[in-house]
Amino acid sequence: MPRNESEYEVELFKEEGFQRRRCPKCNRFFWSLGDRKTCGEPPCDEYSFIGNSPTKKGLNLHEMRELYLRFFERNDHTRIHRYPIVARWRDDVFFTQASIYCFQPWVLLGVVKPPANPLTISQTCVRFNDIDNVGKTGRHFTMFEMMAHHSFNTKDNFVYFKDKTVELCHRLLVEDLGIDPKEISYIEAQWAGGGNSGPCFETLVRGVELATLVFMMYKEENGKKKEMEMQVVDTGYGLERFTWLSQGTSSAYEAVFGDILSKLKKEANISEDERILSEYSQVAGLMNIKNKVDLNILRKRVAERLRINLEKLLAEIEPMENLYAICDHTRALMFILQDGVVPSNVKEGYFARLLVRRTLRGLNFLKLDIPLSEIVRLQVNYFERDFPELKEGSDEILKLVDVEVEKYEKTIERGRRIVSRLEDRFKKIELGDLIELYDSQGLTPDLVQEFSSLMVEIPDDFYIKVAEKHEKPEIEEGEIKEIKIPEGIPATELGYYEDSNVGSFKAKVLEIFDNHIVLDKTYFYPEGGGQEADHGWMDSLEVINVQKSGNVVIHEVKGKGDSSKIKKGDIVNCDVDWNRRLQLMQHHTATHIINGAARRVLGNHIWQTGAHKSVKSARLDITHYAALSEEERKEIESLANRIVRENREIDIKFMNRDDAENRYGFRLYQGGVVPGREIRIVNIKDWDVEACGGMHFDNTKDVGLIKITGSKRIQDGVVRLEFVAGEAARRYMEKQREIAKQIIEVQKRIAEGIEPTIPIIKIVDEMDFEALQRSLGEMADVFSVTEEQLPKTIKRFLNESMEMEEEIARLDGTPPLEEKPTGSIKDRSIWLFSRWKRDKKILDKLRKEKRELLIKELKRKFQSDFTERDGIKIVKEVVIGLDVKNLVEVARSAIKENSLLILGNIVGEKANIVVASNSSFHAGEIAKSLSRRLGGGAHGDKELGIGGGLSKDAERILREFEP
Repeated sequence: MPRNESEYEVELFKEEGFQRRRCPKCNRFFWSLGDRKTCGEPPCDEYSFIGNSPTKKGLNLHEMRELYLRFFERNDHTRIHRYPIVARWRDDVFFTQASIYCFQPWVLLGVVKPPANPLTISQTCVRFNDIDNVGKTGRHFTMFEMMAHHSFNTKDNFVYFKDKTVELCHRLLVEDLGIDPKEISYIEAQWAGGGNSGPCFETLVRGVELATLVFMMYKEENGKKKEMEMQVVDTGYGLERFTWLSQGTSSAYEAVFGDILSKLKKEANISEDERILSEYSQVAGLMNIKNKVDLNILRKRVAERLRINLEKLLAEIEPMENLYAICDHTRALMFILQDGVVPSNVKEGYFARLLVRRTLRGLNFLKLDIPLSEIVRLQVNYFERDFPELKEGSDEILKLVDVEVEKYEKTIERGRRIVSRLEDRFKKIELGDLIELYDSQGLTPDLVQEFSSLMVEIPDDFYIKVAEKHEKPEIEEGEIKEIKIPEGIPATELGYYEDSNVGSFKAKVLEIFDNHIVLDKTYFYPEGGGQEADHGWMDSLEVINVQKSGNVVIHEVKGKGDSSKIKKGDIVNCDVDWNRRLQLMQHHTATHIINGAARRVLGNHIWQTGAHKSVKSARLDITHYAALSEEERKEIESLANRIVRENREIDIKFMNRDDAENRYGFRLYQGGVVPGREIRIVNIKDWDVEACGGMHFDNTKDVGLIKITGSKRIQDGVVRLEFVAGEAARRYMEKQREIAKQIIEVQKRIAEGIEPTIPIIKIVDEMDFEALQRSLGEMADVFSVTEEQLPKTIKRFLNESMEMEEEIARLDGTPPLEEKPTGSIKDRSIWLFSRWKRDKKILDKLRKEKRELLIKELKRKFQSDFTERDGIKIVKEVVIGLDVKNLVEVARSAIKENSLLILGNIVGEKANIVVASNSSFHAGEIAKSLSRRLGGGAHGDKELGIGGGLSKDAERILREFEP
């Protein structure tokens, strides 16, 4: 791309005598002192600092971070604390991948002010676009700290831009680190991202890129560049690379993970060949898989250079590469879990699982018998000095790791069967199959290779490919469709935020279109944040839906004549359906209370992933690694109701976004990203604080009783809590007791001698609701139906059991005698289910025996006891007790070539007819003829006919029938 040289001319280069040169190998322009010919970046130059650091002294990670931050503090920058590694304030990415992510989009859009200007930070970041390079190049990490200094320049407040940015970078390297200025090269480059762009410098010393200095100047509009109103200094200094450079170790991993790495080397019994590793480290920068060069070819070149064979090289470097990756992945995993991610197969959890399984793969390669959680514990111990939150969250972090390892072990158990089934369908397992097996079944490609007898080729960049598939959140299409409104309608004044207790009001009609009305001000709450819309009345019209489009609230109405009764400019009388509003408020505030309770019972990894609040019930989806136990569910419910009884105040107010984030942290964003400079904060005192636009009470007492009606895993890593509150809870409890009474009415038929029904119903009314709810839930699980379906289901099972016992008796079997059921309705229902299963088993056995005897008898008759017509053998038989399905099976098994079989079956007052033909006779027509004589009907084709009618005279009619 042609570049404007003037964009890269800065004062420092002029003052110090830097020359602009063009690298003969890569053709990139760079600035340097002395007579340097090449740009300094691999593959144009090799690492030349290994064992020969250009800095004053070697520094560890902590020391280097402090040196950097203090340098910028001395130079009038404000140090700010790291942001979470999970970018919950954004909906376009999962993770913080650079320090500038912390200030996008709100600071760059001018919506909020930066926390300081200028500022400096050391931000924990994670990227997966180089994951297959980790361990191989000596410099790549999935998780890294991006040290940075930023300035945000506007017309009213210019801080600094290119000149001072380069000057500060250069002074840091030369004055504080003691690097010879002639060792430094600044490569010209262009940066672009998120619709913005600008020139940048890549800063290199002895082959390693230490920093990138980006000058965000332009925004792209219709393919053209336009200067941004805010011009931003966006720098990134790699803490790990600075530390590596200062120590001159064979890889960045040795510098970053020194003590941890030493312990793992000892556990793995790895003895290093210093000569090979030292030489290899010089050229490790060439091992960049993203350069689209076969890794094996690169290694062969390195082996030739080192004058050893490839096998010897691999024996030395592959164990170290796996150790390096283990150290990197466990550090990244530790921070991701600490910041609230639960490993799963979706969203952020996908990447946590990716790290776990790649790490386990490395441990397996090394045959290293050490629990993964133990390695993570070493990381916590090492990094807690700089990040005390790791120590506080360590128990949860280690628990999540252990749970995920257990899941992986189960995956391995079923992996062979899965791969075997795949082999039955294909001759070769392709890349797409490997990705699908990893995404859907969790099988790593090396496991597939191990389990398969087919050819399995694993690309060097396999994990880069799977990470790219999942790197950005999918745009979820909601059920709410935005209504198109006429242009020019002014914003609606949102009265429901001024006073949520107003139920009746007057307002002016601004616009009418279709059956939609826009008012100048409204107290009707529009659907949003998972809360359903208010309903009510507008003069004589019913308000049946309320939506918000941009800053305009739209009311959908119906009634005689619809909106034609109201004219633009009218003043209308409006009434909110207050019972509906109160119930929605009860459910919404209960959602916040339960979220806080779940976090305290289950752990800090709990985050809301979805919610819905209707009049009938509500649900809350939370991140959790396992289904909830009955005890956990009860504890959450108990804790939630305690908060209701404590009459806690609920403070609701609008706050500046930056102030709210500084005060409450990013846990505010439980319901997702909330746009705008000002955000509405709902603060349940000392319990739960969220950014939320929904309707809430001023005190928890107004929520009323909370009942959790169920919990279930809706996907890997997500549990759904279903609940009711207030009036809905009362209705739910009444309904549950009514269901129990209906079940008792059905159970009266099970046997004689059961105690009278009335006392049992009285017991239901007086029964502890927790016990009743638990019993109904367990019964629903037994019958695999919902609780509402229990009465009908139990009735069906009882009827089927009685019918089966009648058929058992007809087939000359006798059901075993059992004691009559006693005890609770749950005990009686479980007894009924067991009885039904027993009867079915006995009946299936008797039917099979009957079928086999009948088939044997019919085959005998086709041999010696048949009538014959036109050379066709005809057999007729009347059967007692077999159903149509079994008759058809008998007919198909017994029919012979050039023969006709007519079967009749008598069951009480009904008779069934099955005709099978392997001759010129038409089975369907015969079945119809016979069935008409029995007063019924039939259907079928030439080979099989099925019909029936009344059993009266059926035996005689069949015996006398001549086809």
